[in-house]
Amino acid sequence: MTEAFGFSLPTTVLLLNIGIVSFIGIICLIGYFKTRGWQRIFSTTLTGVLLVVFIFLFIIFPLSNNIRVDDNGVILNALPFGNKTIALNSAEIAGIIDWQESRDFEPTLKTNGASTGSYKVGWFKLRNGSKAFLMTARSKVFVFKSEDIYYLISPDELEKFSQAVFSRSQSL
Repeated sequence: MTEAFGFSLPTTVLLLNIGIVSFIGIICLIGYFKTRGWQRIFSTTLTGVLLVVFIFLFIIFPLSNNIRVDDNGVILNALPFGNKTIALNSAEIAGIIDWQESRDFEPTLKTNGASTGSYKVGWFKLRNGSKAFLMTARSKVFVFKSEDIYYLISPDELEKFSQAVFSRSQSL
């Protein structure tokens, strides 16, 4: 049986992303109405392609992120950074921590990820020097380690997620 856990985009991040996409849309419209001939085709095509890419990167991908727990492990859907499956039988589970209290797990360097305020998705380097994959919108996260990579996950229902992971790992 698979349990799904939502990962909501904070409202401020969603509004910022909508603002960025709207800005590109306005530039596309200005390019269309203020130019003629081949310049119109070039500017509209260029900004139109950019608009579609930004819609996917800033709106569709973040809203489609989710976390699932099944008998094989934890499945992280964090586009565009990929899908990750963490096998619970080989993972070291630390539990719920707050990186503001346990500073070793605080992300310090974004290596390939998205970060706006407390919203962080992708690859980061932690204060302790370890490589980590984060999927969180707050400092309170569920931590586990697999193959020298830390995973800091914080779905909307963190306590239920924690219970699901612990119950699945104990049944293995």
